[in-house]
Amino acid sequence: LIQRFCCKSRLGPAPYSHSLRYKGASGKMVARLRPKASTKGTLVHVIRHGEAQHNVDGKFLMKSNTTLTLRGRRQAKSLRLLMPKLKPQLVVTSAVLRALQTTRGMSLKKPTVVVPEAREVGGWPANDPIGPNSADLRLPFRSYDWKLAMPTRGEKNIDDKKTEFVGESKASIKSRARKLTKYLERRPETSIALVSHGEFIMELTGDSYMGNCEVRTYRVKQGQWRRLRRRACSV
Repeated sequence: LIQRFCCKSRLGPAPYSHSLRYKGASGKMVARLRPKASTKGTLVHVIRHGEAQHNVDGKFLMKSNTTLTLRGRRQAKSLRLLMPKLKPQLVVTSAVLRALQTTRGMSLKKPTVVVPEAREVGGWPANDPIGPNSADLRLPFRSYDWKLAMPTRGEKNIDDKKTEFVGESKASIKSRARKLTKYLERRPETSIALVSHGEFIMELTGDSYMGNCEVRTYRVKQGQWRRLRRRACSV
């Protein structure tokens, strides 16, 4: 991947017959995955973040860490009735602030993992994830599992490269989509909520562009995404 947008993935190789442990630079276990007993695939409830500042005013594309608008916060809260009915066992969220705010607004009391591969397509500063030097921005989300989003030894921090406008290559986007798909399939949970971003979700699922806080449920099996249901946001 382009260095500006997190160079390496730490999602790890495939577990085939036994549990797999991922280790960070400190040597501590950051996740433990087991293969599913089911052969039906994984249900993934894909949620695009709520309306954010740059969605209503293009000037915010040049600003990092754009936040949800008042409407975006209402959209996130509107999911509080839907999400328990979908029964996800885990929430996976992008490390971009507007996705984290959407995840928090849903108030789903399930384990939540921040996965950098779920971020938006790189290029605009508004699409940068929260960097490791932004502890104040991470504070409201401190209960989430950030281990996969922390840079490993020798990896450049996103915060260190803010001087040039660099887009993300198509190959990089496709690679992230493949890695995230594999990660979701290899999780032990059979139902997962994923909070991500419009352009990246299109590449991930091969589906059309989503509205803010729209929810689409897919069955993911052997790298293929099959849409089962679509729920438009009513706010």
